[in-house]
Amino acid sequence: METGVVSIVAQHAESVLGKERFHYVSAVVANCKMLALELDGREEEKGNDKPRQAIDLDALIIAAYLHDISTVAHGFHEHQLESAEMAVEFLNGLNISAERVKKVEQAIFAHTTAYAPEERESVPIEGRILYDADKLGRLSGLAVVTSLIEFGARYPDRAVTGDVLVAILRHIEERFVELYQSLNTAPAREMAQLKFGNTLAFLDGVIEHLAESTPV
Repeated sequence: METGVVSIVAQHAESVLGKERFHYVSAVVANCKMLALELDGREEEKGNDKPRQAIDLDALIIAAYLHDISTVAHGFHEHQLESAEMAVEFLNGLNISAERVKKVEQAIFAHTTAYAPEERESVPIEGRILYDADKLGRLSGLAVVTSLIEFGARYPDRAVTGDVLVAILRHIEERFVELYQSLNTAPAREMAQLKFGNTLAFLDGVIEHLAESTPV
C-alpha cells in the first residue's frame, strides 16, 4: 500500500470536509477495508475456478476518502461527478499512476448508483465496495432519526399528525428495504443484516402502535 500517498489524501480530505464530515468518511474507509478483507478471504477459500476482479486496495481507500470531497462547496446533487473531477485533479499532482487515478475516478462515479444484480459484474469491484461501504451506515436506527429531521426541515410548517407520521415511517421503511436489496456484496449484506432487522422491527412496532392509537 502506498501509505504516504494515502496519508496525504486523508489529510487533504479532512482539510476540505472538516472534522464532522471527515468522521463519516473515515467510517466509510473502515467499512471498505473490512469488506475488501472479507471478500479476499472468501476468494481464497473458494479457489480460482472463477476468480473475480482483484481489489486495488489503494485505489479503494483513496476513493473512499475523496468520494464526498465536493459536497462542502457544491452539495450532494450528482456529487459523484464533481467529486470525481476534484479527486482526479488533486491526484494528478501526486506520485500516483494514471491507472490507479482512473480506478479512483471510476469508483467515485459508481458509489451513488444502485445496480441491478445482472449489471454488478460489469462495475469495477472498487466501485461496488465503495457503494456498499457508504450505504452501511444508512441502515441503522440513527438513519430513521436523520430522515425525520430532514422531513421537518423540508416541511417546517406542516403539522405532523399520527397519520402523517405513519406515512413518513412507511416511506422510510420502503427506502430501507430498497437500500438493503441494492447492496452489491454478500459481506455487506451480512454486516447490515442485524442493524437492518432491528431497524425494521422498530419501524414496524412504531407504525403498529400509531395505527392502533390513531382515531379512524
